[in-house]
Amino acid sequence: MQTIMVEDKAGNTKIRGVNKVIRNVFLKKIMKNTIFPFLTLVNKIIPKKDMQILLYSANGGICHSLVPIREYLLENGYDRKYRIICGIEKLEYAEKDKLEYCRQIKALFYFLCTKHVFYTAGQIPVKPSKQQIVIHLGHGNANFKACGSLTDISNGDEFFFTYMAASSELFIPSMVREYRCKRDNIAVIGDPLLDKLLTVKEKYDLGQYKKVLLWVPTFRQSDYLGYDDSDMEEMIPLFTEDDYDDLNRELGERQIRLIVKLHPMQNIKKKCLHNDSYLNLYSDSEFRKEGFELYNLMAQVDGLIGDYSSTSLQYLLADKPQAYVVPDIAEYKEKRGFIFSDPETYMAGHIIKEKKEFWSFLDDIICERDIYAEKRAWVRGQAFQYTDNQNCKRAIRLSRIHL
Repeated sequence: MQTIMVEDKAGNTKIRGVNKVIRNVFLKKIMKNTIFPFLTLVNKIIPKKDMQILLYSANGGICHSLVPIREYLLENGYDRKYRIICGIEKLEYAEKDKLEYCRQIKALFYFLCTKHVFYTAGQIPVKPSKQQIVIHLGHGNANFKACGSLTDISNGDEFFFTYMAASSELFIPSMVREYRCKRDNIAVIGDPLLDKLLTVKEKYDLGQYKKVLLWVPTFRQSDYLGYDDSDMEEMIPLFTEDDYDDLNRELGERQIRLIVKLHPMQNIKKKCLHNDSYLNLYSDSEFRKEGFELYNLMAQVDGLIGDYSSTSLQYLLADKPQAYVVPDIAEYKEKRGFIFSDPETYMAGHIIKEKKEFWSFLDDIICERDIYAEKRAWVRGQAFQYTDNQNCKRAIRLSRIHL
């Protein structure tokens, strides 16, 4: 059996068998096509509790858009009127707050009797009843990547919501095709994650540098998800581990600190913590152990380096320079696919496929040559209908939750 070294949510390196993962994915698909259709019928007849809210994440703990939703509910006192339940993968991910936490199996039973449900990563594959309002917030609903039915990743039916959140009309046609739903099932309410980007709650001491950049590459291979989107094996696109000293030197010559945060779903072979004087490389868990929160840091840095993930589009709201490191764009388009026929049209920054283009981007950053400001403004207007920091409020209102 083939094995891969992967890092778990606690930051420990473990060996996971690929065949075992494939069997688990296969088992999930069998259950999705046999057991859950029966539960959909059951869900139609079970009464729903109006004073009950379920926040559900299939991977890890409460994450992505559920984090600002949870904070909004607590900060505004909704927990005094509603029973709020958090369904998570393992109880070790439970937070120390006022809310109830349970594992996925128990969350399924709560789902069957709850009127208000919010998803982020994954979902309970039971069709909502007419008594329910089930909102899939996604985990970055402005995206380059194709999802669902627009990919070769066969997960079967993905339409298990009353509404799915969109950030603008631009994404609605692709979302309808991805989830095989109707236009009325897509609600342009904005992305709750962006409330965190637009409301900075913590400032970090990032040291004495001329500029600080954040690099957030998306995953290419994910044993956890059971598929890969590219054959590129470098944890930092364009750079092997043997290149790190050269990268650190180039950064040092320009007095730029570069913080690299790997995607939580990315396979890694060992601990990633790599601290040079100018280059800092973290796995997702190491990043959090350092005390960073992604959106607080995004709001503070001088520029972003990304690629195909929603983060690159979200950062447009910060209106700062950014780059897209995409040496595998042709392969990615063939294996995963994009929602745009030409994704580079919506990449509002340096498009980097070679190292010399990366060094040129660093030179523009240090010289404060912001040559893509107008394109950023255009793409931002296309991708985001709301920039008012009220996305959580709209999501709660859509679910008909009232104080």
